[in-house]
Amino acid sequence: MPIEIKFDSGQQYQLDAIEAVLEVFNGNEEHGRSEVTDLVLDDGTLDALDRVVIGNQLMLSSEQLRKNLRAVQDKLVHAEDGAQVPAIPEGMRQDWTDETVPDLSVEMETGTGKTYVYIRTCLEMHKRYGFSKFVIVVPGKAIREGVKSSLAMLKPHFKELYPDSQYEFMVWDSAKRQIASDFVRDSSLKIMVINLEAFRTEGNIFRRKDPEFNGGYAPNELIGASRPVVIMDEPQNMESAGSREAIEQLNPLARLRYSATHKDLKHLVYRLTPVDAYDLRLVKRIGVLAITKDEDLNGAYVEVSKITATSEGVTATAKIFKTNAGKTKLTRITLRKDMDLFEESGRRDVYQGWSVEDIYAGRDGERGYVEFGNGTHIYEGAGTTSEEEQHQRLMLRQAIESHFEKELQLKLQLRRGLITSALKPLTLFFIDSVANYHPADGKLRQWFEQEYEIVRSDARFRSLDMPGIDVVHDGYFAASNKGVPKDVTTARGRESAEIESALQRIMRNKEKLLSLEEPLRFIFSYAALAEGWDNPNVFTVCNLQHGRSEMRKRQQIGRGLRLPVMVNGERCRNDDINVVTVIAHEDFSKFAGDLQKEIEDETGIKFTGRIVDLKKDKIKLQLKERVLEDPRFIELWDKISKKTTYALAFSTDDVVADAVRRINAMPAIEPIQFRLTKHVADIKIEGISSSDTQDRGTVAVSGVRKLPDVVGELTRRVPLTRATIVRILSEIDDLGQVKFNPSVFMDQVERAMKEALYAHEAEGIVYRPTGESWRAELFKEWHQVETIAPASMVVAVTKSITDKIVCDSGIEKTFVQMLENRPDVPLFIKLPHWFKIDTPLHGYNPDWAFVREHPEGKYLYLVRETKGTDKLEELQWESEGWKIKFGTAHFERLKVDYSWGNDPKVLIEASADFLAQGQG
Repeated sequence: MPIEIKFDSGQQYQLDAIEAVLEVFNGNEEHGRSEVTDLVLDDGTLDALDRVVIGNQLMLSSEQLRKNLRAVQDKLVHAEDGAQVPAIPEGMRQDWTDETVPDLSVEMETGTGKTYVYIRTCLEMHKRYGFSKFVIVVPGKAIREGVKSSLAMLKPHFKELYPDSQYEFMVWDSAKRQIASDFVRDSSLKIMVINLEAFRTEGNIFRRKDPEFNGGYAPNELIGASRPVVIMDEPQNMESAGSREAIEQLNPLARLRYSATHKDLKHLVYRLTPVDAYDLRLVKRIGVLAITKDEDLNGAYVEVSKITATSEGVTATAKIFKTNAGKTKLTRITLRKDMDLFEESGRRDVYQGWSVEDIYAGRDGERGYVEFGNGTHIYEGAGTTSEEEQHQRLMLRQAIESHFEKELQLKLQLRRGLITSALKPLTLFFIDSVANYHPADGKLRQWFEQEYEIVRSDARFRSLDMPGIDVVHDGYFAASNKGVPKDVTTARGRESAEIESALQRIMRNKEKLLSLEEPLRFIFSYAALAEGWDNPNVFTVCNLQHGRSEMRKRQQIGRGLRLPVMVNGERCRNDDINVVTVIAHEDFSKFAGDLQKEIEDETGIKFTGRIVDLKKDKIKLQLKERVLEDPRFIELWDKISKKTTYALAFSTDDVVADAVRRINAMPAIEPIQFRLTKHVADIKIEGISSSDTQDRGTVAVSGVRKLPDVVGELTRRVPLTRATIVRILSEIDDLGQVKFNPSVFMDQVERAMKEALYAHEAEGIVYRPTGESWRAELFKEWHQVETIAPASMVVAVTKSITDKIVCDSGIEKTFVQMLENRPDVPLFIKLPHWFKIDTPLHGYNPDWAFVREHPEGKYLYLVRETKGTDKLEELQWESEGWKIKFGTAHFERLKVDYSWGNDPKVLIEASADFLAQGQG
């Protein structure tokens, strides 16, 4: 038997959202009902209706609507710090331009009951103002089925609350076009649900006259004559010109927009942000079980994520491990016919033979693939190695374990009386292809059934009475005409009719899934559940669509955010239970960072201290040419602008010995592993962080690795001869470590060799002036006239050659402000990008130069480097640490006071040594 969900009619945040909309219409209490006898035709003439249309009427002036709206937006609410602030900040309001059709937005986080809110808003508007015609416009069939299900499920609940305002709902069906007449014929409360696609285009049945139906009028003409209140569910999907024009065809009395992710806020009247929902515990908390694999650069990894066919040819978006500037990382590239991945990867030996033979775009539901010259075929959404399959299977196994752990927790909580009724959890899998599950030999089906039996036999779960393997899992997929499940995607924003069967099954079984009598616990979906469907009892979400899917984090989590429902129909409000766990193939910090960015991009929330405001307004920078003529600048520039060249003197034997010593001191190299970590996310205005972390162990990555040409790779990375590199490797204690993880071994050996080489170069480097200098005129020729840096990092100054200084970090900003405020510093400059000192590691560009007046009356001319640390070993050695060493030698040769660190006060005042040497 389906569970009858009990609804709480007294949740204040929902009442506030309803009241915010209603108050905009204050003053219309006696005018809400109208009788329409004439229909305005397209040419502006009137046509007498053969039957009176009963509709809505709004008698308020534009000015009164504006005042009502501002009163709603100005209403004071409590901010996080306890202060009272307007409900809608000024920055989120739009100007009112003599509007007579209110266009209002309600922002509510996913899972907090926006459908409940807008249906109840219809009932309240009918009760208070007499409005009786409402049209709910949805962007797709999935949401349509969800709204239809909610209207049916909520009817008994609302009958108790509004015994005199019962609604009749109907779903627009072009095969039953007469429902347009049913909608307008009397004053009872009517709610119509319609998919935008059903009336968006010219010539469809909704906009077509037919003498046999609706008195010869087009359905949209009759419905428009009733001036319905139009409710837009997920309006961000209705922003095109065609969509807006179609909605205007409904002749709305008002437009009410409901979403968690508005693109155009219109007149916002109520906000319930993700942070609000999380703080108020209106949704489940979010758990992340991260399953990450140690980076493995040892094989010829190729991942094909997308194949694109155009009139100009077929290309594929792929990822490979590419070496650039001595660093190897996973890089996105575009594959084209005849491309050689050996060259594209930076001549990595593992990609020998990997030339693109051809790229095939999928047709008729088949997956496309890339064919390589070595005979390998890689399908769209897949990678080359068996380790990806191991990763997927490990995620599937952890999802099953997470489900069993939730079943056990719920059983114990019920036994202890911490919940009042039993509660059945569900687990949802998103998969990359129906073919991987639907046939009996589909790999995901086989993996699931094997892993399910293994977990079910685990002694930890022996007290659970779990269903048999034949009934505990199922797929919710679209089907062909013959009933065969298949992959379905959308084309040009239009959903295939083949999704219909999957949607009806999903929506109509929504409450049945909550019952313990229904054995189904694990749901596999391809695309049909991506939007418009969720179930309050989803506690585990596992996305196995690695290569194919760019599914957003909020989209995944949203399927299980609602508070769960126990078998007695009541919501569970136990915080320990209410956690939806996402099985993620990435670490928590990346998951949290992506989720934060999505929330910020979609809602405008700024996570203070964690997500930076990326608004980049252009800021003008003015060069003060008169400063270039100041004697103090001329003297400073004369001392620091001399160019040098260098000579190196070091012993190869010493470098070899030092490199061997450093390599032998390296930490032991571990085999490549999958690492499992569980986190519970905390969503606060400061950002998303982990409030609880559990290490769940490691799993060794299976497979045999082919050893690369270690000497060849190191020769390309390190500026030493092949003979010297072979000598170093032959003298180390344990060359056998290379087989555990060749890429990590080479990275560590590369660093050790470079550190040894640069250390001896720094000891033996000798700089001498070339007789040339950087010309001060370059400040004029290369002047940066504007910046797009955040305004918070641009400091107005009076003591430099420009009127503003662009800072790259907090310590730079502090340093600039301190220089500006010190009376003993009359002049300072940020050294330009073209001021580069020659070093064995290419050019080094110091940060600052300034003049300081010493108490003895002399001027000191100083060069400084600001860093986030004062420990050289904590810097990135190749890019920062060694350049500072070489820079030190350069400035010592010029007798210029140079130092670096992270304490601005120390950097400014540490100049006594050079004063003693007579500088000034």
